[in-house]
Amino acid sequence: MAMSVDAFFDKLEADVLKHPAVSTHSYLQKFSKRATKAAAKLYGEQYYCFSRHFSRYLAGAVAICPDEKGRAPLIKNLFEEYGGRSEQQKGMDAELTHPAIFRKFLRSTGIDTSQSALDKIVMLPETKLFVEKYLNIHYMDYVEALGALGPGTEFMVPTMYTIIREGLKHAGLSDDDVLFFTAHIELDVEHAANIRRSLEFCSQTEEQQAKIRKGAFDFLDTRSVLWNGLEKASEKYFK
Repeated sequence: MAMSVDAFFDKLEADVLKHPAVSTHSYLQKFSKRATKAAAKLYGEQYYCFSRHFSRYLAGAVAICPDEKGRAPLIKNLFEEYGGRSEQQKGMDAELTHPAIFRKFLRSTGIDTSQSALDKIVMLPETKLFVEKYLNIHYMDYVEALGALGPGTEFMVPTMYTIIREGLKHAGLSDDDVLFFTAHIELDVEHAANIRRSLEFCSQTEEQQAKIRKGAFDFLDTRSVLWNGLEKASEKYFK
């Protein structure tokens, strides 16, 4: 029997926060307490390979979502990925796109952010798997896809990025250097709430709820694989 929509999401979100990929994975714990500039640089290179395409993941979900209200928060998120601030009635700003803010963080770790240099970053096998998982979101069942991007991504970002930011500051980065993470800690609380509301149209039945949960945990499991790869590659950089 299907749970009420609110009860379903309350339980799902509580379970998501218990997943190792969110806060308890050994890589996250080591990074938060033992990160060096070199560890931050490696994290930055690998995570940029994922982050640079985030608007494509959103666009893929928009393309397969059949419900007008369900698409709305994804479109709003996409607008904000490109520097738009709807609450402030500001249009898109190339200096405030999320990839641009992320590149500012990369420079603080010593990474060359010229496009030619960024294009030469070699992804770890685990990073490649993680990126391809998201790039293929438009091939998914749309209910699972929304579960992946909502509860499985936007909802848990504030918790996860708080830990990452702690590690980056331990490595010597300033508040200005970690603006990308601070901005997402604040923005993604709203994004997750919006997506939760937009999912009401496809979370009424037991089958729909199972699909949302499957999408969320499938992508969280793949994020754990990402952390596994980074942990192996980072051991020599932790102090």
